Amino acid sequence: MSTLTVTRAWRYRIVGGSVSLLLLIVAVTVALGGGQVSADGGPLPTESFELFDGGTVTFADFQGKPLVINFWASWCPACVGELPDVQAIHEAVGDEVTILGIANSDSRGAALDLAAEVGLTYPLADDPKGDLFRSLELIAMPSTISVDADGRIQEVFGGQLDEDALAVRIDKLLETS
Repeated sequence: MSTLTVTRAWRYRIVGGSVSLLLLIVAVTVALGGGQVSADGGPLPTESFELFDGGTVTFADFQGKPLVINFWASWCPACVGELPDVQAIHEAVGDEVTILGIANSDSRGAALDLAAEVGLTYPLADDPKGDLFRSLELIAMPSTISVDADGRIQEVFGGQLDEDALAVRIDKLLETS
């Protein structure tokens, strides 16, 4: 057997093993709820952050009614795909639930351009270095956090949500608030 044949055989084994590992990771993720992490009712971080329309706030400023925090970025295809559904939910729930979009590790200009293109009308904030994202120990983009009226995290979901999946989460949030 030539060296070329052995090299090709090893390449096929490496590629096959990598594909198998990837399939295993996907299967485990699906089995565990597609990126969903059950929260323990813990509090949100206390750091302040800037809203796109001006002003500095903290998550505590949103207490009093349920809050849905959606971390997104213009460079994230799943985020871009999800934003119209988040906007539709915002329009459907009105003032019952606050939707807060946070641009994670994105340039403000690119985030504002995307927000204008999609027609986002809910409050938007800036997390240019990803500090809030990391303080919440998030790993997936987009990530959506459901928070009760008392400011306790009820659910964290990593991955893209469509309008129906987000509506189910908001209904559950309204039931518990």
